[in-house]
Amino acid sequence: MIEAMNSDSPQPASAPQHFSAEPLDLLILGAGAAGMMAAISCGETALQMSRPLPRIAILEKNTRPGIKVLVCGGGRCNLTNAGDIDFLIAQFGRNGRFLSPALRHFDNTALRTWFADQGEPTHEEHDGKIYPDSNQARTVVDAMVGRIGQLGVVCHAGAGCAAAHVGWNAASGLFSVRTADGSVVQSRYLLICVGGQSYTRMGTTGDGYRFAESLGHQIIKPRPAIVPLLCRELWVSELQGVAVRDVEVRIAISEPLPRLATGKPTPSVNDLLFTHFGLSGPAVLNLSEIVAELLEKFTPVPLRVDFVRRQSRQEMSAMLRAWHDESGRKLVKTMLAQLVPQRLADMLCRLAEIPVEHPCAALTGRQMHTLTEYLKACRFQVHQTRGFKEAMVTAGGVRLDTVDPNTMQSRLNPHLFLAGEILDLTGPSGGYNLQLAFSTGHLAGWAVAQRLANG
Repeated sequence: MIEAMNSDSPQPASAPQHFSAEPLDLLILGAGAAGMMAAISCGETALQMSRPLPRIAILEKNTRPGIKVLVCGGGRCNLTNAGDIDFLIAQFGRNGRFLSPALRHFDNTALRTWFADQGEPTHEEHDGKIYPDSNQARTVVDAMVGRIGQLGVVCHAGAGCAAAHVGWNAASGLFSVRTADGSVVQSRYLLICVGGQSYTRMGTTGDGYRFAESLGHQIIKPRPAIVPLLCRELWVSELQGVAVRDVEVRIAISEPLPRLATGKPTPSVNDLLFTHFGLSGPAVLNLSEIVAELLEKFTPVPLRVDFVRRQSRQEMSAMLRAWHDESGRKLVKTMLAQLVPQRLADMLCRLAEIPVEHPCAALTGRQMHTLTEYLKACRFQVHQTRGFKEAMVTAGGVRLDTVDPNTMQSRLNPHLFLAGEILDLTGPSGGYNLQLAFSTGHLAGWAVAQRLANG
Protein backbone atom coordinates (compact mmCIF):
# COMPACT_ATOMS: atom_id res chain seq x y z
CA MET A 1 0.00 0.00 0.00
CA ILE A 2 1.39 3.37 -1.02
CA GLU A 3 0.51 6.48 0.92
CA ALA A 4 1.68 9.53 -0.98
CA MET A 5 1.12 13.19 -0.28
CA ASN A 6 0.47 15.24 -3.40
CA SER A 7 -1.70 18.04 -4.73
CA ASP A 8 -4.69 15.71 -5.05
CA SER A 9 -4.63 14.78 -1.37
CA PRO A 10 -7.46 16.15 0.76
CA GLN A 11 -4.90 17.33 3.33
CA PRO A 12 -2.06 19.82 2.78
CA ALA A 13 1.41 18.46 2.09
CA SER A 14 2.60 19.78 5.46
CA ALA A 15 0.01 17.80 7.42
CA PRO A 16 1.45 15.04 9.64
CA GLN A 17 1.16 11.45 8.50
CA HIS A 18 -0.82 9.06 10.65
CA PHE A 19 1.49 6.34 11.92
CA SER A 20 0.35 3.54 14.15
CA ALA A 21 0.95 4.18 17.84
CA GLU A 22 2.20 0.61 18.12
CA PRO A 23 5.89 0.22 17.23
CA LEU A 24 6.66 -1.35 13.87
CA ASP A 25 8.70 -4.50 13.48
CA LEU A 26 10.81 -2.91 10.73
CA LEU A 27 11.10 0.65 9.48
CA ILE A 28 12.95 1.15 6.20
CA LEU A 29 14.36 4.50 5.15
CA GLY A 30 14.30 4.72 1.35
CA ALA A 31 12.05 3.04 -1.21
CA GLY A 32 14.72 2.34 -3.79
CA ALA A 33 15.89 -1.04 -5.05
CA ALA A 34 17.45 -2.02 -1.70
CA GLY A 35 14.60 -0.77 0.46
CA MET A 36 11.80 -2.34 -1.55
CA MET A 37 13.63 -5.65 -1.89
CA ALA A 38 14.32 -5.70 1.86
CA ALA A 39 10.63 -5.22 2.65
CA ILE A 40 9.72 -7.98 0.20
CA SER A 41 12.35 -10.35 1.55
CA CYS A 42 11.31 -9.80 5.16
CA GLY A 43 7.65 -10.48 4.36
CA GLU A 44 8.31 -13.46 2.11
CA THR A 45 10.70 -15.02 4.63
CA ALA A 46 8.06 -14.72 7.35
CA LEU A 47 5.55 -16.50 5.11
CA GLN A 48 8.06 -19.26 4.35
CA MET A 49 8.49 -19.79 8.09
CA SER A 50 4.70 -19.80 8.59
CA ARG A 51 4.99 -16.69 10.73
CA PRO A 52 2.63 -13.70 10.79
CA LEU A 53 3.51 -10.94 8.35
CA PRO A 54 5.74 -8.41 10.11
CA ARG A 55 4.59 -4.83 10.48
CA ILE A 56 6.79 -2.99 7.97
CA ALA A 57 6.73 0.61 6.75
CA ILE A 58 8.95 2.53 4.34
CA LEU A 59 9.64 6.26 4.42
CA GLU A 60 10.39 7.75 0.99
CA LYS A 61 10.99 11.47 0.38
CA ASN A 62 10.04 11.28 -3.32
CA THR A 63 6.42 11.21 -4.39
CA ARG A 64 6.65 7.55 -5.40
CA PRO A 65 8.92 4.55 -4.84
CA GLY A 66 11.74 3.54 -7.18
CA ILE A 67 12.43 6.95 -8.71
CA LYS A 68 16.10 6.20 -9.29
CA VAL A 69 15.36 2.71 -10.65
CA LEU A 70 13.16 4.35 -13.28
CA VAL A 71 16.15 6.09 -14.89
CA CYS A 72 18.52 3.11 -14.81
CA GLY A 73 19.74 1.81 -18.14
CA GLY A 74 18.34 4.78 -20.00
CA GLY A 75 14.87 3.99 -18.66
CA ARG A 76 15.13 0.32 -19.68
CA CYS A 77 16.56 -0.79 -16.31
CA ASN A 78 19.78 -2.80 -16.58
CA LEU A 79 18.87 -5.03 -13.60
CA THR A 80 22.08 -7.00 -13.25
CA ASN A 81 24.87 -8.71 -15.16
CA ALA A 82 25.01 -12.36 -16.23
CA GLY A 83 28.51 -13.01 -14.83
CA ASP A 84 29.09 -15.60 -12.11
CA ILE A 85 29.49 -14.61 -8.47
CA ASP A 86 33.28 -14.38 -8.56
CA PHE A 87 33.08 -12.14 -11.62
CA LEU A 88 30.51 -9.89 -9.93
CA ILE A 89 32.62 -9.64 -6.77
CA ALA A 90 35.68 -8.65 -8.82
CA GLN A 91 33.81 -5.67 -10.27
CA PHE A 92 33.72 -4.00 -6.84
CA GLY A 93 37.48 -3.81 -6.42
CA ARG A 94 39.21 -4.09 -3.07
CA ASN A 95 35.95 -4.15 -1.10
CA GLY A 96 34.21 -6.66 -3.32
CA ARG A 97 34.68 -9.66 -1.00
CA PHE A 98 32.31 -8.03 1.45
CA LEU A 99 29.53 -8.79 -1.04
CA SER A 100 30.19 -12.53 -1.19
CA PRO A 101 27.58 -13.57 1.44
CA ALA A 102 24.92 -11.28 -0.03
CA LEU A 103 25.49 -12.53 -3.57
CA ARG A 104 25.50 -16.16 -2.48
CA HIS A 105 22.28 -15.51 -0.58
CA PHE A 106 20.55 -13.78 -3.51
CA ASP A 107 22.49 -13.80 -6.77
CA ASN A 108 21.62 -12.68 -10.29
CA THR A 109 19.90 -15.99 -11.08
CA ALA A 110 17.71 -15.68 -7.98
CA LEU A 111 16.93 -12.09 -8.91
CA ARG A 112 15.85 -13.02 -12.42
CA THR A 113 13.76 -15.90 -11.07
CA TRP A 114 12.06 -13.60 -8.59
CA PHE A 115 11.09 -11.11 -11.30
CA ALA A 116 9.94 -13.93 -13.60
CA ASP A 117 7.66 -15.14 -10.80
CA GLN A 118 6.16 -11.65 -10.69
CA GLY A 119 5.43 -11.82 -14.43
CA GLU A 120 8.52 -9.78 -15.36
CA PRO A 121 10.88 -12.08 -17.34
CA THR A 122 14.32 -10.86 -18.35
CA HIS A 123 16.83 -11.35 -21.15
CA GLU A 124 20.57 -10.93 -21.70
CA GLU A 125 22.13 -8.42 -24.09
CA HIS A 126 25.59 -7.06 -24.97
CA ASP A 127 28.31 -7.52 -22.29
CA GLY A 128 26.04 -9.71 -20.18
CA LYS A 129 23.63 -6.90 -19.33
CA ILE A 130 20.24 -8.14 -18.13
CA TYR A 131 17.08 -6.20 -19.00
CA PRO A 132 13.37 -6.84 -18.44
CA ASP A 133 11.62 -8.20 -21.53
CA SER A 134 9.35 -5.17 -21.36
CA ASN A 135 12.42 -2.92 -21.83
CA GLN A 136 10.77 -0.54 -19.40
CA ALA A 137 12.04 0.30 -15.92
CA ARG A 138 8.48 1.19 -14.95
CA THR A 139 7.37 -2.44 -15.08
CA VAL A 140 10.26 -3.43 -12.78
CA VAL A 141 9.18 -0.86 -10.19
CA ASP A 142 5.52 -1.83 -10.62
CA ALA A 143 6.37 -5.49 -9.95
CA MET A 144 8.10 -4.58 -6.69
CA VAL A 145 5.43 -2.13 -5.58
CA GLY A 146 2.75 -4.71 -6.34
CA ARG A 147 4.47 -7.34 -4.21
CA ILE A 148 4.97 -4.86 -1.37
CA GLY A 149 1.24 -4.24 -1.34
CA GLN A 150 0.49 -7.96 -1.23
CA LEU A 151 2.71 -8.29 1.82
CA GLY A 152 0.98 -5.47 3.68
CA VAL A 153 3.95 -3.10 3.61
CA VAL A 154 3.01 0.58 3.86
CA CYS A 155 5.13 3.06 1.93
CA HIS A 156 4.74 6.65 3.09
CA ALA A 157 5.88 8.79 0.15
CA GLY A 158 6.31 12.53 -0.27
CA ALA A 159 8.52 15.35 0.96
CA GLY A 160 6.84 15.41 4.36
CA CYS A 161 7.64 11.73 4.82
CA ALA A 162 11.41 12.16 4.58
CA ALA A 163 13.22 11.07 7.71
CA ALA A 164 14.62 14.15 9.46
CA HIS A 165 16.06 12.68 12.67
CA VAL A 166 16.85 9.18 13.88
CA GLY A 167 17.18 8.28 17.53
CA TRP A 168 17.82 5.06 19.45
CA ASN A 169 16.50 4.34 22.96
CA ALA A 170 18.48 1.48 24.47
CA ALA A 171 16.13 1.21 27.44
CA SER A 172 13.05 0.58 25.29
CA GLY A 173 14.94 -1.14 22.47
CA LEU A 174 13.20 1.10 19.94
CA PHE A 175 14.21 3.51 17.21
CA SER A 176 12.31 6.80 16.96
CA VAL A 177 12.30 8.51 13.58
CA ARG A 178 10.93 12.01 13.17
CA THR A 179 9.78 12.92 9.67
CA ALA A 180 9.98 16.28 7.92
CA ASP A 181 6.32 16.98 8.71
CA GLY A 182 6.85 16.40 12.43
CA SER A 183 5.44 12.89 12.68
CA VAL A 184 7.22 10.31 14.83
CA VAL A 185 7.33 6.59 14.11
CA GLN A 186 8.89 3.91 16.33
CA SER A 187 10.29 0.54 15.30
CA ARG A 188 12.12 -2.45 16.75
CA TYR A 189 14.44 -2.65 13.75
CA LEU A 190 15.67 0.05 11.40
CA LEU A 191 17.13 -0.39 7.90
CA ILE A 192 18.91 2.59 6.35
CA CYS A 193 19.10 2.39 2.55
CA VAL A 194 18.46 5.90 1.30
CA GLY A 195 21.34 5.73 -1.18
CA GLY A 196 24.33 8.05 -1.42
CA GLN A 197 24.61 11.52 -2.95
CA SER A 198 24.37 10.72 -6.66
CA TYR A 199 21.55 11.98 -8.89
CA THR A 200 20.67 14.62 -6.31
CA ARG A 201 17.54 15.51 -8.26
CA MET A 202 16.29 12.04 -7.35
CA GLY A 203 16.40 12.90 -3.67
CA THR A 204 19.70 11.22 -2.79
CA THR A 205 21.36 14.06 -0.89
CA GLY A 206 23.45 12.15 1.63
CA ASP A 207 20.86 11.96 4.41
CA GLY A 208 21.77 8.35 5.12
CA TYR A 209 25.34 9.29 6.00
CA ARG A 210 24.06 11.72 8.62
CA PHE A 211 21.77 9.09 10.14
CA ALA A 212 24.50 6.45 10.16
CA GLU A 213 26.98 8.85 11.77
CA SER A 214 24.48 9.80 14.45
CA LEU A 215 24.28 6.09 15.33
CA GLY A 216 28.04 5.76 15.61
CA HIS A 217 29.12 4.72 12.12
CA GLN A 218 32.13 6.23 10.36
CA ILE A 219 31.73 7.41 6.76
CA ILE A 220 34.41 6.97 4.10
CA LYS A 221 34.51 10.22 2.13
CA PRO A 222 31.80 10.16 -0.58
CA ARG A 223 32.90 10.86 -4.16
CA PRO A 224 30.97 10.96 -7.44
CA ALA A 225 31.30 7.74 -9.45
CA ILE A 226 30.10 6.60 -12.88
CA VAL A 227 30.15 10.28 -13.77
CA PRO A 228 31.08 12.13 -16.99
CA LEU A 229 34.40 14.00 -17.08
CA LEU A 230 35.30 17.53 -18.18
CA CYS A 231 38.48 17.98 -20.20
CA ARG A 232 40.50 20.99 -21.35
CA GLU A 233 40.68 20.12 -25.06
CA LEU A 234 38.35 22.61 -26.76
CA TRP A 235 38.04 20.54 -29.94
CA VAL A 236 36.16 17.83 -28.04
CA SER A 237 32.95 19.88 -28.06
CA GLU A 238 32.93 19.77 -31.87
CA LEU A 239 32.49 15.98 -31.65
CA GLN A 240 29.47 16.16 -29.35
CA GLY A 241 27.34 13.03 -29.81
CA VAL A 242 30.05 10.93 -31.51
CA ALA A 243 30.29 7.45 -29.99
CA VAL A 244 33.36 5.24 -30.50
CA ARG A 245 33.03 1.53 -29.81
CA ASP A 246 35.54 -0.69 -28.03
CA VAL A 247 38.20 1.78 -26.96
CA GLU A 248 40.76 1.53 -24.16
CA VAL A 249 41.10 4.38 -21.67
CA ARG A 250 44.08 4.63 -19.33
CA ILE A 251 45.01 7.04 -16.58
CA ALA A 252 48.31 8.46 -17.80
CA ILE A 253 49.84 10.04 -14.69
CA SER A 254 53.59 9.56 -15.08
CA GLU A 255 54.47 9.38 -11.39
CA PRO A 256 53.45 6.43 -9.16
CA LEU A 257 49.78 6.47 -8.24
CA PRO A 258 48.91 6.76 -4.54
CA ARG A 259 47.02 3.94 -2.84
CA LEU A 260 43.46 4.32 -4.10
CA ALA A 261 40.36 3.81 -2.00
CA THR A 262 38.84 1.66 -4.72
CA GLY A 263 41.82 -0.49 -5.56
CA LYS A 264 40.26 -0.96 -8.98
CA PRO A 265 42.49 -1.64 -11.97
CA THR A 266 42.75 0.29 -15.19
CA PRO A 267 42.60 0.39 -18.19
CA SER A 268 38.90 0.58 -18.90
CA VAL A 269 37.73 -1.07 -22.13
CA ASN A 270 34.31 -0.22 -23.49
CA ASP A 271 32.57 2.47 -25.57
CA LEU A 272 33.36 6.20 -25.39
CA LEU A 273 31.05 9.16 -26.01
CA PHE A 274 32.13 12.72 -26.81
CA THR A 275 30.00 15.43 -25.18
CA HIS A 276 29.85 19.20 -25.33
CA PHE A 277 31.90 19.36 -22.10
CA GLY A 278 34.23 16.38 -22.37
CA LEU A 279 34.00 12.60 -22.22
CA SER A 280 31.39 10.05 -21.23
CA GLY A 281 30.33 6.52 -22.18
CA PRO A 282 31.07 3.31 -20.23
CA ALA A 283 34.83 3.32 -20.90
CA VAL A 284 35.10 6.71 -19.20
CA LEU A 285 32.37 6.29 -16.59
CA ASN A 286 33.89 3.09 -15.25
CA LEU A 287 37.16 4.77 -14.26
CA SER A 288 35.63 8.12 -13.25
CA GLU A 289 35.59 7.10 -9.59
CA ILE A 290 39.40 6.78 -9.64
CA VAL A 291 39.72 10.04 -11.58
CA ALA A 292 37.54 11.82 -8.99
CA GLU A 293 39.86 10.60 -6.24
CA LEU A 294 43.01 11.52 -8.15
CA LEU A 295 41.70 15.03 -8.84
CA GLU A 296 42.12 15.68 -5.12
CA LYS A 297 45.90 15.25 -5.60
CA PHE A 298 46.54 16.01 -9.29
CA THR A 299 45.07 18.67 -11.58
CA PRO A 300 44.55 17.86 -14.34
CA VAL A 301 44.41 14.07 -14.52
CA PRO A 302 45.66 12.96 -17.96
CA LEU A 303 43.85 10.18 -19.81
CA ARG A 304 45.18 8.27 -22.80
CA VAL A 305 42.64 6.80 -25.23
CA ASP A 306 43.38 4.02 -27.71
CA PHE A 307 40.74 4.25 -30.43
CA VAL A 308 42.02 1.16 -32.25
CA ARG A 309 43.03 -1.10 -29.39
CA ARG A 310 42.85 -4.26 -31.51
CA GLN A 311 45.74 -3.02 -33.65
CA SER A 312 49.22 -2.60 -32.22
CA ARG A 313 51.32 0.44 -33.10
CA GLN A 314 53.31 -1.69 -35.50
CA GLU A 315 50.16 -2.99 -37.18
CA MET A 316 48.74 0.53 -37.39
CA SER A 317 51.94 1.86 -38.94
CA ALA A 318 51.96 -1.01 -41.45
CA MET A 319 48.31 -0.27 -42.31
CA LEU A 320 49.09 3.39 -43.03
CA ARG A 321 52.03 2.40 -45.24
CA ALA A 322 49.75 -0.01 -47.12
CA TRP A 323 47.26 2.83 -47.65
CA HIS A 324 50.13 4.93 -49.01
CA ASP A 325 51.33 2.21 -51.38
CA GLU A 326 48.10 0.51 -52.41
CA SER A 327 45.29 3.08 -51.99
CA GLY A 328 47.15 6.23 -52.90
CA ARG A 329 44.26 7.99 -54.63
CA LYS A 330 41.85 7.57 -51.73
CA LEU A 331 41.59 10.31 -49.12
CA VAL A 332 43.16 9.71 -45.72
CA LYS A 333 39.95 10.70 -43.94
CA THR A 334 37.99 8.18 -46.03
CA MET A 335 40.32 5.35 -45.10
CA LEU A 336 40.32 6.38 -41.44
CA ALA A 337 36.52 6.19 -41.40
CA GLN A 338 36.94 2.42 -41.73
CA LEU A 339 38.41 2.46 -38.22
CA VAL A 340 36.61 5.28 -36.38
CA PRO A 341 33.48 7.41 -36.98
CA GLN A 342 33.85 9.87 -39.85
CA ARG A 343 33.66 12.99 -37.67
CA LEU A 344 36.42 11.67 -35.45
CA ALA A 345 38.46 10.71 -38.54
CA ASP A 346 38.15 14.28 -39.82
CA MET A 347 39.21 15.67 -36.43
CA LEU A 348 42.23 13.38 -36.13
CA CYS A 349 43.39 14.49 -39.57
CA ARG A 350 43.07 18.09 -38.44
CA LEU A 351 45.00 17.44 -35.24
CA ALA A 352 47.71 15.65 -37.23
CA GLU A 353 47.83 18.63 -39.63
CA ILE A 354 46.69 16.53 -42.57
CA PRO A 355 44.65 18.58 -45.11
CA VAL A 356 41.00 17.61 -45.61
CA GLU A 357 41.50 16.44 -49.21
CA HIS A 358 44.85 14.78 -48.54
CA PRO A 359 45.31 11.54 -50.56
CA CYS A 360 47.00 8.56 -48.97
CA ALA A 361 49.83 8.71 -51.52
CA ALA A 362 50.85 12.11 -50.11
CA LEU A 363 51.23 10.91 -46.55
CA THR A 364 54.68 11.61 -45.16
CA GLY A 365 56.45 9.44 -42.62
CA ARG A 366 56.00 12.13 -39.98
CA GLN A 367 52.25 12.39 -40.67
CA MET A 368 51.88 8.60 -40.40
CA HIS A 369 53.69 8.62 -37.07
CA THR A 370 51.58 11.51 -35.72
CA LEU A 371 48.34 9.93 -36.90
CA THR A 372 49.31 6.62 -35.28
CA GLU A 373 49.90 8.41 -31.98
CA TYR A 374 46.49 10.10 -32.11
CA LEU A 375 44.81 6.80 -32.88
CA LYS A 376 46.70 4.77 -30.27
CA ALA A 377 47.34 7.31 -27.49
CA CYS A 378 45.11 10.37 -27.83
CA ARG A 379 45.59 12.46 -24.68
CA PHE A 380 42.94 14.34 -22.71
CA GLN A 381 43.46 16.58 -19.69
CA VAL A 382 40.60 16.03 -17.22
CA HIS A 383 40.19 18.89 -14.76
CA GLN A 384 36.81 18.12 -13.20
CA THR A 385 33.91 15.65 -12.99
CA ARG A 386 30.27 16.56 -13.50
CA GLY A 387 29.83 16.03 -9.77
CA PHE A 388 27.11 14.37 -7.72
CA LYS A 389 24.43 16.07 -9.79
CA GLU A 390 25.17 13.77 -12.73
CA ALA A 391 26.93 10.88 -10.98
CA MET A 392 25.04 7.61 -11.30
CA VAL A 393 26.34 6.27 -7.99
CA THR A 394 28.37 7.39 -4.99
CA ALA A 395 31.75 5.97 -4.03
CA GLY A 396 32.56 5.87 -0.33
CA GLY A 397 29.96 5.51 2.41
CA VAL A 398 29.55 3.52 5.62
CA ARG A 399 32.76 1.72 6.63
CA LEU A 400 32.34 -1.95 5.83
CA ASP A 401 34.15 -3.22 8.93
CA THR A 402 31.27 -1.86 11.03
CA VAL A 403 28.68 -3.97 9.15
CA ASP A 404 28.30 -7.76 9.29
CA PRO A 405 28.44 -8.98 5.65
CA ASN A 406 26.47 -12.12 6.58
CA THR A 407 23.40 -10.15 7.67
CA MET A 408 23.91 -6.44 6.82
CA GLN A 409 23.50 -5.87 10.55
CA SER A 410 25.40 -3.04 12.22
CA ARG A 411 28.21 -4.25 14.46
CA LEU A 412 27.47 -1.25 16.69
CA ASN A 413 23.75 -1.83 17.19
CA PRO A 414 22.11 -5.23 16.56
CA HIS A 415 18.78 -3.55 15.79
CA LEU A 416 20.25 -1.48 12.94
CA PHE A 417 20.79 -2.68 9.38
CA LEU A 418 22.33 -0.95 6.35
CA ALA A 419 22.07 -1.87 2.67
CA GLY A 420 22.58 -0.58 -0.85
CA GLU A 421 24.54 2.42 -2.05
CA ILE A 422 25.00 3.83 1.46
CA LEU A 423 27.73 1.22 1.96
CA ASP A 424 31.34 1.80 0.86
CA LEU A 425 30.85 -0.31 -2.28
CA THR A 426 30.80 0.82 -5.90
CA GLY A 427 30.74 -1.19 -9.10
CA PRO A 428 31.04 -0.08 -12.73
CA SER A 429 28.08 0.58 -14.99
CA GLY A 430 26.37 -2.49 -16.38
CA GLY A 431 23.86 -3.59 -13.74
CA TYR A 432 26.36 -4.28 -10.96
CA ASN A 433 25.20 -1.55 -8.59
CA LEU A 434 21.56 -2.55 -8.88
CA GLN A 435 22.53 -6.14 -8.09
CA LEU A 436 24.40 -4.79 -5.06
CA ALA A 437 21.21 -3.06 -3.92
CA PHE A 438 18.97 -6.06 -4.54
CA SER A 439 21.33 -8.55 -2.88
CA THR A 440 22.16 -6.53 0.24
CA GLY A 441 18.53 -5.46 0.63
CA HIS A 442 17.26 -9.01 0.31
CA LEU A 443 19.83 -10.29 2.82
CA ALA A 444 18.97 -7.54 5.32
CA GLY A 445 15.23 -8.27 5.04
CA TRP A 446 15.86 -12.00 5.49
CA ALA A 447 18.04 -11.36 8.56
CA VAL A 448 15.41 -9.14 10.20
CA ALA A 449 12.75 -11.81 9.62
CA GLN A 450 15.00 -14.38 11.30
CA ARG A 451 15.43 -12.17 14.36
CA LEU A 452 11.73 -11.45 14.57
CA ALA A 453 11.03 -15.18 14.47
CA ASN A 454 13.48 -15.76 17.32
CA GLY A 455 11.83 -13.14 19.49
